[in-house]
Amino acid sequence: MNKKLKALARLMEELDIGQPEDTKQGERIPAPKFPKGKLSIKDKWRSLLWNIDTAESHGPRALAGLTQALARMVQAEILQGLLFDAREHRAPANCPETLLWDTAIPLRADGSTMKDLLSHETGEISLDLAHSAIIPQPWERWRLARALQNLGPTGKHGNWRQTDNTHAVVWQPWPLAWIDNGNHSAMAAILTHGGMLKVSESLNAKDLLLAVYSDGENWIRVDNGECIEPVQSLAMAGIFEIGRRLMGAPKLV
Repeated sequence: MNKKLKALARLMEELDIGQPEDTKQGERIPAPKFPKGKLSIKDKWRSLLWNIDTAESHGPRALAGLTQALARMVQAEILQGLLFDAREHRAPANCPETLLWDTAIPLRADGSTMKDLLSHETGEISLDLAHSAIIPQPWERWRLARALQNLGPTGKHGNWRQTDNTHAVVWQPWPLAWIDNGNHSAMAAILTHGGMLKVSESLNAKDLLLAVYSDGENWIRVDNGECIEPVQSLAMAGIFEIGRRLMGAPKLV
């Protein structure tokens, strides 16, 4: 029996040696030290950066998974804004203008804004609503409840299917999809059963990612260190930082 176990151990070692680099265990980065009690925003940001560093040490699949996890948190923030505040005309932060910053604010010395720094790319991309970083923009509670009632394997309308009413834009390099039409049905599908979303409009966010960074409390211009706006969502700031890492941007905090 011992001979068989030793032979098996040797075989496992040989298999490990032959594995691609990105399947090997990532570096164990020492965790930051914090005082006891409630963490400040800066402490939470340091914690998130440590998790991003750890995922980065494992490889791009780990970063993609962490992006999805943070997108779930953004989705939860959107739902919290909808479900815990039933006042009319009170929409949660759920789009680039509210989750990031005012799109009219200059981000570089040449006056470039967010829209200026997003360049169009060609090609179609397919994303699974249940397993991708997707941010829908629901705003009407009644529509969301109707979608939850009617969609799904046992719903009157069956599983979610993309229609001409559905529109989304994908930001690269994550990919991160922003849904701007068909929002309530998409959110219901994300929550209950998923579905495939085909997106034909892609924007490359490289220039944007190289122009802005966050310290967890504010969005900051890279060129002059000026504050753009306060951070509204720590999870969204984390997604943005992962995008910076994917583009090879330097760590600034």
